[in-house]
Amino acid sequence: MAGVRPFGVTVLGVLIIISGVLGLAAGIMQMLNLGGAMDTSFIAALVVALIGLVYLLVARGLFRGSRGARFIVAVVTVISLAHGIWVTLTMSGMRMNGIVQVLVAIIILGLLYSNKAKVFFS
Repeated sequence: MAGVRPFGVTVLGVLIIISGVLGLAAGIMQMLNLGGAMDTSFIAALVVALIGLVYLLVARGLFRGSRGARFIVAVVTVISLAHGIWVTLTMSGMRMNGIVQVLVAIIILGLLYSNKAKVFFS
């Protein structure tokens, strides 16, 4: 970990916590609403909940400059980006959710790999 945490990393950490809470809550509520039917909507809700849970588990590491936490967030965010694209293209009733998921993933990746964040996590 190198020096003082940049403001962008603080914003990233807060965004990860917010995304984690919202993703976990939305995924669980959607799964409960579907009654456990194992269809594509249930799988999509499960993925969102799991992404939210992982975000919550690694958020603290981001604030501390953990390279492992950064790597995990990067991998999960790429999965989230792909999932958001899939939802946008295949699930017309959830298209706006997919678009928001894609935009949030792009913002997270941008903050995660900014020049200041690269120095902080090195």
